[in-house]
Amino acid sequence: MNPLLDVSFAAIAPELVLTGAALVLLLVAITRGRPQLVMLPVGLATIALGAWVAIGGDLVPGVVLALLGVAAPVLPIVLPGRATLVQAWGAGLALGAALVLTLWQVGPVLGADGGSLVASASFAGSLASDGLSLFTRLTVYLSALLVVPLGYAYLQERRINRAEVESLILLAAVGMAVLGGANDLVTAFVALEVLSFALYVLASLARRDRRSQEAGLKYFVTGAVASAVLLYGLALLYVATGTLSIPAIGASITSVLVPRGVAMAGLVLVTVGVAFKVALVPFHFWTPDVYQGSPTNVTAFMAAATKAAAFALLLRLYLVAFPGLQAYWVPVLAVLAAATMLYGAFAALSQHDVKRILAYSSITHAGYATIGVLTLTRAGLSATLLYLLTYAVGTIAAFGVVIAVERRRRGEVTLTNLRGLGRTSPLLAGIMALALLSLAGLPLTAGFIGKLEVFRAGVDAGLTWLVLIGVLSSLVAASFYLRIAGIMFLDDAPEAVAVAVDGDGDGDGDDVEAMEAAEARMPLLSAGLSSAVAVAAALIVVLGLQPQLLIELAGHAGVLLR
Repeated sequence: MNPLLDVSFAAIAPELVLTGAALVLLLVAITRGRPQLVMLPVGLATIALGAWVAIGGDLVPGVVLALLGVAAPVLPIVLPGRATLVQAWGAGLALGAALVLTLWQVGPVLGADGGSLVASASFAGSLASDGLSLFTRLTVYLSALLVVPLGYAYLQERRINRAEVESLILLAAVGMAVLGGANDLVTAFVALEVLSFALYVLASLARRDRRSQEAGLKYFVTGAVASAVLLYGLALLYVATGTLSIPAIGASITSVLVPRGVAMAGLVLVTVGVAFKVALVPFHFWTPDVYQGSPTNVTAFMAAATKAAAFALLLRLYLVAFPGLQAYWVPVLAVLAAATMLYGAFAALSQHDVKRILAYSSITHAGYATIGVLTLTRAGLSATLLYLLTYAVGTIAAFGVVIAVERRRRGEVTLTNLRGLGRTSPLLAGIMALALLSLAGLPLTAGFIGKLEVFRAGVDAGLTWLVLIGVLSSLVAASFYLRIAGIMFLDDAPEAVAVAVDGDGDGDGDDVEAMEAAEARMPLLSAGLSSAVAVAAALIVVLGLQPQLLIELAGHAGVLLR
């Protein structure tokens, strides 16, 4: 059978699981306290489907489906009367299953010798199974799996943990994963819109919070404009080449039969549209306001997972569809990358809101990741994929600490609110410092490995000048990362905390008001938040100390379907 005509549902098994879980969770919300009306029949059907799949020879997917089927009716029994917790656990189990299925797909992607990657296509060539698809799934699903427990208690306290939250996260993750494997223009645009609409709603979850509503509106307007520009560019590419297939566009775009003016116009519009999604300067202006106003767990999800999905689109378009036009887009993208690295680092220096600092940090990291794209090499592709994963882990850990502080404050978290955190909550401050060191790219952290691989690929490709700008930007960025760490560990705690043990100074330690004031400034943790932050911190350390396995996987994954 022609692989381009192979309709293989196994290729999208993780996405099918997440889509089904999202629909089931929405149906459970409709039952109004009677979840077994949905969970029991769905569970039995899933168990039967899992048995059928296992008998058919796919043991791992069969077992995963059977376990999900068993969990479906058990969750409401174990968690009676806690509908939101059932939703969170259901989404977490579905994301865990999607991760397992993604890892199961690593075997067919790698060759028999475990070294050469075998890229293939399914669904009439509209979806690619290659290294880019694999790594995008890993990054997105891992990020979503950490974000769900990270924000559960936070959303509960703000009374915005509505029934559709987990379903929207799952659907956004599906859109991101499909975008990573999109092999034609229609699939790419549909996947982009699926994830975008889910994020628009998530950004504006807090209906009574003006900042959240403003963030949702700004994200929707700028995202709609960017999508329209991108769509016009994709349409012009279709007009110029007569095909929707991204590899076919790459094969024909330099032909003398292709009208060069139309193709160049499409390239310009696609560059603008993708730069909006990736947040490259000067198309970054929506990022700080949206990151600051959105619920913090949503911000963490956007910073980690959406960045990986947007770069997946950028990588596939420029390395597969536009390599023949590299003389035109490489200089432009290089200038944008340089401006992005410098502007993001310097703009963060003047910020006081921690979420805005991390927003400008994400802009800077987009510039670093773009270096790998500009190399036009397999090493550069592998380095970019690795970088996006290490960045996702570090940024989720940082936002997790911000959530812990914000939960107690019930408001914006500024640098002042982090004063003395190393004394009042040393473990949490230590995790925050670890995340910041990883984002700064210091040795023995995951971020150092990602940045080292990107810079090495850039030097090998002759982009030394751009790497030097990246090093300069990293030095500037390190100053505000270390500034935050210094505020946490070197500055004195607020007076209310300092006098908490003996508020009136008479030695009897009976100042109850001071104790209450101190407690009010302590970060507020929950089981889910603690677990997610701990896992993210552990990954930062493990990937920093033992990165070889991930580097090898990224090296094997540095092949695109062409």
